[in-house]
Amino acid sequence: MQLARLSGWTAIAACLAVSVTACRGDAGEGGGDRFSADGGATIGDGDGDGDGDMSGDGDGDGDMSGDGDGDGDGDDGAKFDVGSGDGDGDGDGSTQCIAHTPCDAGTSDPFAAMGLGCAGELAINGTVDAHPAGIAILDGWGADGTYDPREGSSFLAISTGDLAERNDVPADMGDMAYHCNSWFTPGDGMDTTQFPAPIVTNPVAGDCLQNSGLVGTGDCSGSIGPQFGQSGFKYDYQEVRFKVTVPQGAKALSFDLAYLTKEWPIFVSQPYNDMFVAWLESSTWSGNVSFDSQGNALSLNAAFFQLTDTNGTLPAFAGTCMRYSGGTPWLTTTVDVPEGEEIELVLAIFDLDDVNWDSFVFLDNFRWECDEYTGPQTTPAG
Repeated sequence: MQLARLSGWTAIAACLAVSVTACRGDAGEGGGDRFSADGGATIGDGDGDGDGDMSGDGDGDGDMSGDGDGDGDGDDGAKFDVGSGDGDGDGDGSTQCIAHTPCDAGTSDPFAAMGLGCAGELAINGTVDAHPAGIAILDGWGADGTYDPREGSSFLAISTGDLAERNDVPADMGDMAYHCNSWFTPGDGMDTTQFPAPIVTNPVAGDCLQNSGLVGTGDCSGSIGPQFGQSGFKYDYQEVRFKVTVPQGAKALSFDLAYLTKEWPIFVSQPYNDMFVAWLESSTWSGNVSFDSQGNALSLNAAFFQLTDTNGTLPAFAGTCMRYSGGTPWLTTTVDVPEGEEIELVLAIFDLDDVNWDSFVFLDNFRWECDEYTGPQTTPAG
């Protein structure tokens, strides 16, 4: 069955989606139990260290259309820059070098929904640690195609709120707090000042691109600490992660994402802004790879935050719980990776300070690139 067609995840569907052997808690009641793709239950620990195996290639074909209507250029004042691609006809200046056939039609596999896990393609070791109410496979969002899938027929959504309520439309601005917002009691079941390894908040003492000895000593991007430090406490931590050996010929890894939050407009410039982190662990980079040209982590303070539903009439959010809220269009993160090396990517979203005003990240179109890049970059999707 297609999870995108369901009104929301049930505990049983969540277990089936990641082939777990145990799953506990009632998502409808906001219970504190979580599920993991490591073949067993993970009860409220949020550590994301399961070792369940899944196969995939991480090399989506990138030829699905999207609106790409953000105007952030990612170039002016860029903290990190990248080499230019030679083009593959998809308008993003990149050349994909590993063949891929989407396998997400009707899938209940969260990795297949992102363009990973397809039979006969590159093997990955993937795990999921998320509350059942905070993860779903979708075939779209809104009314105008802004959030159509970027690869195949679906994408993965992870959220600090209740995705079962995603089609509940607020009646007015005053009603927006009562849709999709929830607390996965008791938060995330761990020290709310710490993250599962390898994520840390401290920035490295310099530039990892100039001094490789700094890799592994902190966040090479320096983007997590400033945002997290405004609060120092996180809640409803949700993650998916995978390890993969970079194939020969591949120079970079790319994926598409969009960040939406109920915190707009009430928490603009306030210290309660939720975050999305894409943490890459490799010999050439340790840290977040999804941030704007000024080094801001993806939150409502990022430069890409361009879709705001001031009057409740924005087509991109029509028919969803995001009415009167805000977000980014589809973005593309690209980062250079070492050929032949096993790397790890952790994709995490969490609340900062408050537990109820919630946020979402859409993830799709993981793929390998042939061109040389230097450092990570996130730009509006082509």
